[in-house]
Amino acid sequence: QPRNPGSPRSAGVVVIGNEILSGKVQDVNARHICKELHSRGFKVTSVEVVPDEIEVIAASVRRASEACDLVFTTGGLGPTHDDLTMEGVAAAFGCPLVEDPRFLRMLGEHLGKGTSVTDEGLAAASTAQHKMAQVPEGSKMEWPPDGNPWPLVSMRNVYIFVGMPSEFQSMFARAAADGRFDGALQWTTAALQLDAAEVDILTSLSDTVKTFPKVTIGSYPSEDHREMSSSAWCCRLTITFESLDAEQVVKARQHLVDSLPANLLKPEAAEAADTEVA
Repeated sequence: QPRNPGSPRSAGVVVIGNEILSGKVQDVNARHICKELHSRGFKVTSVEVVPDEIEVIAASVRRASEACDLVFTTGGLGPTHDDLTMEGVAAAFGCPLVEDPRFLRMLGEHLGKGTSVTDEGLAAASTAQHKMAQVPEGSKMEWPPDGNPWPLVSMRNVYIFVGMPSEFQSMFARAAADGRFDGALQWTTAALQLDAAEVDILTSLSDTVKTFPKVTIGSYPSEDHREMSSSAWCCRLTITFESLDAEQVVKARQHLVDSLPANLLKPEAAEAADTEVA
């Protein structure tokens, strides 16, 4: 349940990895989870990208946990020296790491398949398994039914996800299947396409924003592709409207339409708004 009745459930996302901050790897997990949570009625209030440093991870997780209903971390769960998410989450809540016996056994069965039979290979695999089986004391372990060795680990209101996008998406879908991430409220959205620059509609847009404070209104310019089309009209600006109150969305859109010259509107845009629940 949301901590503020009548408001959407809130979420914070913590993306962990030096490779993201250095630009070596492009993050796709934050975008995916923001879309998933938004479609379920959440309001994502923060996305923070932090380096592989225990103290920084801990501070970010602690802030998000205190401010949001749920927190989702991604990345930093591998066997190498820079995989420090479990340590960071444990530090955030002032608890030690403990080795989970089932996790250790599952990792042994999985990692052992591709392990070199040399003494060095076996030793490295054993070290990796023991490191990866460490979880914050008191955390909850949820095991996938398909034999996948990686459980969904959660600590209080923090869900700890892997960084590999395909596995991340699979883990989220598996966890969300029981409805735990569904919100009681749903967003209603609408859009308005205009052949205009932002400066052309600034007064009307500002008035609409002031008149409808419960509607989040966004303005997104796009390139003029008029030369690529035979049409005299070209979408250069998209205005979006979003609220938990569907009626307010419709009224806000129409208010802006009524205040603009007809030549700026897409031919059918002056008609009733097409709204959708998102």
